[in-house]
Amino acid sequence: MNKRKWSKFLVAILCLTMSVWALAGCGGNSGGEEEAADDNVYTASEVTSDLSMADEVSAYYDAIDMDFAYDLTHELAYSEDLADFLGWRSAGSDSEHKCADFLAKKMEEIGLQNVDKVGTQCDKFQFNKSSLTIKDTDIELTPASYQVNGTNGDLTAEIVNVGTGFEADYEEAGDVTGKIVLAKVDQSNEAWIDGYAKMAHSKGAAAIVTWADSGYGEAGTDSVNVQDVCCADLLPTTAISADEAATIIDAIKAGNTECTLNVDAEMVDDGGTTYNVVGMIPGKNHDQKIIVSGHYDKYWYGFQDDCAAIGLVFAVAKGMVDSKYEPENDIYFICHGGEEWGSTDCMYDWTTGAWGMCMHEGYADDVLAMINCELPAFKNENGLQVVSVPEFFKMVSNMYDRGLLITNGETFFTKDNVETTTMEDGISYREAGVPYFLNGFEGSNFMVERYHTAYDDEGTYDADTFQTNIDWYGAYAIYVDTEPALELDLTATAKELKRECNADYAAEAGVDVEEYQAAVDNLKEAGKALNQKIKACNAAYEEAVANEDGETIKKAREEGAALNKTSLEAFQMIQDDFLNVTDFGAHYGHGPVDNNVGCIDGTLKGLENGILWSEEEDGSGACDNAYQLNSAIEYNYCIFSKEVADGTTSEYEKSYYKNKDHAQWGWNHQPAIVHTGEASYALFHAETVDDLDMDAITKIYKDAREGALDAIADYCKQEIKDMNDIADFVNGAL
Repeated sequence: MNKRKWSKFLVAILCLTMSVWALAGCGGNSGGEEEAADDNVYTASEVTSDLSMADEVSAYYDAIDMDFAYDLTHELAYSEDLADFLGWRSAGSDSEHKCADFLAKKMEEIGLQNVDKVGTQCDKFQFNKSSLTIKDTDIELTPASYQVNGTNGDLTAEIVNVGTGFEADYEEAGDVTGKIVLAKVDQSNEAWIDGYAKMAHSKGAAAIVTWADSGYGEAGTDSVNVQDVCCADLLPTTAISADEAATIIDAIKAGNTECTLNVDAEMVDDGGTTYNVVGMIPGKNHDQKIIVSGHYDKYWYGFQDDCAAIGLVFAVAKGMVDSKYEPENDIYFICHGGEEWGSTDCMYDWTTGAWGMCMHEGYADDVLAMINCELPAFKNENGLQVVSVPEFFKMVSNMYDRGLLITNGETFFTKDNVETTTMEDGISYREAGVPYFLNGFEGSNFMVERYHTAYDDEGTYDADTFQTNIDWYGAYAIYVDTEPALELDLTATAKELKRECNADYAAEAGVDVEEYQAAVDNLKEAGKALNQKIKACNAAYEEAVANEDGETIKKAREEGAALNKTSLEAFQMIQDDFLNVTDFGAHYGHGPVDNNVGCIDGTLKGLENGILWSEEEDGSGACDNAYQLNSAIEYNYCIFSKEVADGTTSEYEKSYYKNKDHAQWGWNHQPAIVHTGEASYALFHAETVDDLDMDAITKIYKDAREGALDAIADYCKQEIKDMNDIADFVNGAL
């Protein structure tokens, strides 16, 4: 097992793990109360609820057309008319535009109204064709291109195997100026594609060909995997399979090194338009809305990611139309473009279409809930989950007791509360003040084996999982639509902020911890008061429906609408004030800054004990702690050059965007970092502690620790004010 790990997916896990470790003094975890294993599983074969919308939910279930859902998914995955080279549909491409037209027509066919294509600017990526040949061999390959410009015709140069593409590998390979480099990458356990591309570019390479046999694409050695490029357009960057790489390595060993790479791919900075395809079922009033969504851009077949999600969106819409459901509020069905990638030279290059949607006037206003969908039709060995923002945890938990949800075949829900990340379009809406749910799709073998490869195909399809997901999406939409007052629980916000504040570090930073706790309690009490109003309003509504009391029903709806305005405005304030993102992690408060203090303490202790990397894997080594700094961005100093790592750190520090006038969803939501790269680079490349200038190294870490404590003081001061302001706003509105 490699002890030196970093990746976008791992960062999310690390952030959660380190938060629980570093913040244990503040108590609690985001998953609610622990339950016995049997109590944590939910299955149901029929609707048993006595809630007012039970009949509508049952009618919706009966109207679901699974053949339609599957057929649409299959067409989106396999139609050559709706795809470019290798079956892709990328941001702003010809195939994405054709698919937008197709989806708009399909929405009209199933009876949705006000169908529209809402365009938003993106960086266009058009992948037309590719080839790789090696002279005097029979090697003829078709590499997959990353979201950068191609070779502008044939690029003929020597191809050099640079091993894992780390700094040390280039030192061993020698001068690669003007050459094509072949690098083995692991984007789950080592680094994202950006680091490999930057490293090759810094060494003067003309292009890089990557391959992988671990991390992602593990379904087969003939698998090719790609991800999104966050860095600038540096050099042609491609991917091939492990089997194909083996033939090239053999050719190089045999002395056949003249390679011709031709990649016809065009990346146009700010030169594209991605379309969000929108249709709706109008409600009895138009003051509030609900959104059901997925994205239609893809790699290869993209059967699960995300063609099946679009199949689900349409199946939910058709089921509601066919069951003649008459919503109280407008229900929008949105197929987002540009989710996988849409902006070059940008730390948050994905969910571009959804962010553009939120920037269009009105679309993100007064949204009670967005229900987003990703990868909904494969059998997850860990069961199904409803994932949500913390403020929806209570409603998600309660829904299992309300008798509306059903399951199919051997599917089951696990009832853990799981917080959303940044891995899908919901993060754009959350930043814009929209609370949301989605299906849980992480933590499965699918992500390691098939994600972003041609193995994401129809062979992954599980009908029971697909139907169960379609069932719950519609049931949740109908439930949120029917109940007058949105069950948005602000006490969960207070709980998260408490969890994300280490009391010991805060006290050391000079924070009045009692004042901080009082602010948490103030926000919690305001949330409780709002919850009581919400509960009473919905209870009055349910009783009035049972009694056919029209006047009370009307009054409850009016009261609910007023409460919803308060809840949604408070939720927007919470996102503005507290939301922080660290690559794929999304959470409240300054926990990552606390984590940095803990990591520095561990690093210094490791140095004091003379341990660089712990042989026992107990995390006691200086490097074991140092690489986790800045949410593990620091690991770049372990494998790449200091120049490359410095560039990456700088990009995170600046919350970097190529266009500073376009504030995308991650803008100003990144936590303060520490500047320890010089020390960490020396640490990672030392053989023993004796090789280090201990005075210089420890000074860098200690100075960084003081800076982090200063940041904690600033964060806490602002958080105290913001918590009290939100509490005052809620109390004043009530």
